[in-house]
Amino acid sequence: MTIIEHTEKFLGKISRGWRDQRSSDGLQIVCFENSPYDEVNTFLTIGLSSHELRISDAKSIRHELILPISGLGISEEIVSLMFFMSEYILNSHQALLRGQVVELPLNVAKKIGFEALYCAIPVFLDDDFATFNEMASPVVIVWLIPIYSSESKYIAANGWNRFEDLLEQESPDLFSLRREHIKLNG
Repeated sequence: MTIIEHTEKFLGKISRGWRDQRSSDGLQIVCFENSPYDEVNTFLTIGLSSHELRISDAKSIRHELILPISGLGISEEIVSLMFFMSEYILNSHQALLRGQVVELPLNVAKKIGFEALYCAIPVFLDDDFATFNEMASPVVIVWLIPIYSSESKYIAANGWNRFEDLLEQESPDLFSLRREHIKLNG
């Protein structure tokens, strides 16, 4: 099974895709329209997993990134954001960690209305989706959640565990780029 077959098993057929013309390794962004829910378009990197990324001195993994968005249709800003994040990872060859916050450059933040991305497990799909084990090292699929500056500061002060507890309590629509700020209590 390939990574494309793995993702299509959970999200259905790829609707369309974009190739990074500057990339020599065939990096692409694909979109699954109306998946996993109606009016949610899910964007996914393809090809990032051809690179091993350090998680520690002794361990490497691979990544693909997933970003489901509602209410926008197909957005070139989201495609650009996914290419930006791929470059961010490839520049350091460091794996993203659960709970990690990636601050966005001002020009990118203005386009999407959020200042950072939070790295999470894609809990909106079955557990089997999150890791693809048919390569030399596991491919961990990272859910990129757009967050506001206040939420980023909350994570820095209180830790990602408390932030995820807060997400469960508040149950915000994490697919929406028009969502309200999460009510922070800490």
